[in-house]
Amino acid sequence: MALVLEAKVALFEALRRAVPRGVQCTFAETGKSDRRQQVWLGATGDEELTVSAMRQGPRKPMALTSYVDVHALVITPGDPIGAERAVYGLRDAITDACRSVAPASVPGLLDVRPESSETETAESTDGAYAALTVRVRIRGRIT
Repeated sequence: MALVLEAKVALFEALRRAVPRGVQCTFAETGKSDRRQQVWLGATGDEELTVSAMRQGPRKPMALTSYVDVHALVITPGDPIGAERAVYGLRDAITDACRSVAPASVPGLLDVRPESSETETAESTDGAYAALTVRVRIRGRIT
């Protein structure tokens, strides 16, 4: 659905404004870990469509729910606590970005909100890293 794509684009623009300076923000994963802090949009979950009102004719209003994963990665040399602290700061920026997406900016959009998050911290040869995935719910109404 075009609604989901337009909502993802609006979320991406909000993320670009919300993340701190120096954090790489991309629409999709770059496949490179050359940045110490990065945020990108990941998989889009299945769309759930349900009829939301009955009326005559072939086109019925539908309620749409979809999900998009927002990923963040922070790498800090030898400081796993610092990496996790920084990734939680990025989680707050992602939450702020979701709040700042105005429903009126995308026709049919009702809301964009974080629904859950998962954090993983480890040490590698590149240093300590913390990875974050925030599942964002997109709700809308199409006719």
